[in-house]
Amino acid sequence: MRHMFPWRSTLAILFLCSLLVPVSAAQESFRPYIALDPPLVVNLANPTRAQYLQIVAELQVESPEDAAAVQTHMPVIRDTLLVFFGGRDPAEVRPVENREELRAEALGAIRAALETHSGRPAVDALYFTSFLIQ
Repeated sequence: MRHMFPWRSTLAILFLCSLLVPVSAAQESFRPYIALDPPLVVNLANPTRAQYLQIVAELQVESPEDAAAVQTHMPVIRDTLLVFFGGRDPAEVRPVENREELRAEALGAIRAALETHSGRPAVDALYFTSFLIQ
């Protein structure tokens, strides 16, 4: 009867061995997208009335190290985007066809700021999940 179910002992040994493999906390909790939270709100340059741009965005990173750099330097990223979008002409940011160019330029500004502050560009992509002009 003892040799009738050798797979049980093999399965038990494999299960116990799997518990011995360490998984770091960084690997376990790594998420490739980091939200800019709260949303960014900037004034647009409209001489006749107050106008605002609200941006909800996600930053894509490839590694836990890049995610840590982004979290550490989030104030720099937010400031970079506020300066980049603030004071722009509403006619420049309103057309949908201009958003891809703005996104690419904003990503370049973020990567340059992170390179300066952390020694690595860290961010691979910038995605606008909401782009609202009021």
